[in-house]
Amino acid sequence: MSNSPNNPTGQVMKLIFIRHGQATAYCADDAGRNLTEFGQAQALETATHLLKHHQLDMIITSPFNRANQTAKILEKLADTQGQHPTFITLDSITPDDDPTQGLSDIEQIIAKHYGLEHNKTIAIVCHMPIVARMVSLMHDFPATTFELAECRVLESQVFAKGLANQTDNFIPKQPQ
Repeated sequence: MSNSPNNPTGQVMKLIFIRHGQATAYCADDAGRNLTEFGQAQALETATHLLKHHQLDMIITSPFNRANQTAKILEKLADTQGQHPTFITLDSITPDDDPTQGLSDIEQIIAKHYGLEHNKTIAIVCHMPIVARMVSLMHDFPATTFELAECRVLESQVFAKGLANQTDNFIPKQPQ
């Protein structure tokens, strides 16, 4: 990657998009659905994989219970490993939100906290279909479904649509 005017040092930002683990059955209170025991295990498996390979600076999560619980599992494990990422809840990354607005809000949060520092690793925990749509916009590939608790790592010198490259992904054990 070459340097850009917005990133003269050529530093790389890592954006780790994560879908929540398995949740309880669909119901009228979608926001209140919790992780199942299996979903908690999935979240821990994904967190373990991520923290073996990445030093987290920030976790941004949907306010819905299942995503927030997944993010809290990641945060707790990070803390036990001496990582202390900033934890932020963002209302605009729930299942049916606009992915363009979600990305804009994520970009604003990152800029507010880190300015032009691009060497940060940010985990974003949310839901289908918005997680796939945001990755599609950043990576400029068609949206593909995320499995439960799947994560995909994108790297980019600037936070801009179509300029990120997927460098890693991980899918934990799935329900039978």
